[in-house]
This record gives sequence, C-alpha cells and structure tokens, in this order.
Amino acid sequence: MSRKVRLSVDAEIRPATLRDLPSLATWSGQVNAVFGPALERDDRVLLVALANGRFPIGHALIDLSGIISHLLVLGGFRDQGLGAALIDEGEKVLREAGVIRSTLMVEKANDGAIRLYERLGYTRSGETAETWPDPMPDGTVQPVAHPSWVMQKQL
Repeated sequence: MSRKVRLSVDAEIRPATLRDLPSLATWSGQVNAVFGPALERDDRVLLVALANGRFPIGHALIDLSGIISHLLVLGGFRDQGLGAALIDEGEKVLREAGVIRSTLMVEKANDGAIRLYERLGYTRSGETAETWPDPMPDGTVQPVAHPSWVMQKQL
C-alpha cells in the first residue's frame, strides 16, 4: 500500500556553508568532488535551498565568471518554482559581481529543464558533450558522455 501526499513547505535560499555539506551528502553526489572545494574558493558561491530553513532540497553552484552549474532540486519539490528561484538568486549573485551574461549547460534529454531555462530567458548558443563518471547498475562508475546544450542569457 502506498499513498501520495502533496506537501507545501517554506524554502529559504542562501549561500551554503561547510555545515551544510553533511546533509547535502545524503542525496547529492557532488559534495566531496565539487562542493567542498568550491566553498574554499572566493570565485564561487554554492546556493542551497532549505525546506523549513533546515533540510536541503536543492542547490546551484555559481561561478563568478558567469556560469551556473549543478542545479538540482529534489524530485518531490520540483515543479513548484524552486529551480527558477535558484536561477534567479544565482543571477543576482552574478549581477552583484559585475557579470553581464549567464551561461549554463543542460543535457539535451532534459526537456523539463530546457523549458524552464527558455522560460527564464535563456537561449541555446551551442552544444557540447561533457563526459563525467556515472554510477552503473552493477555498482561500478564509468565515464559517460552527456550531449548538452550551452544556453546563455544577458543579465
């Protein structure tokens, strides 16, 4: 027996701190390789979205050169405006740093994210095929190419 329950929570978006990393590590595979080192740099800001001010439900990494990456919202909290809010906050960080153009990459197969970015004013400006390690069903990790659109927006 299962039951779906629609929840509505208050979410706060703020720059992450080292104290946020253990709770992010419970569901985001980016913590050790990407987020820990990013928090030690002055040219990057990791934004974290917290449900009820406590539990991380989303994140985005902002590189002050103009790149927004690692945008992720937990499945149960998607389609409620949190992804758009993380992008908006990321763009504010970039504007405050004097950046005039925001760039992001999105996998070509991610139709929902592409629609979101286009709705927020991003346009396709190129394509790439980044390769990164993906966990396989057998527990191994293999490099896999991810064909992606490069999208940009004037800020």
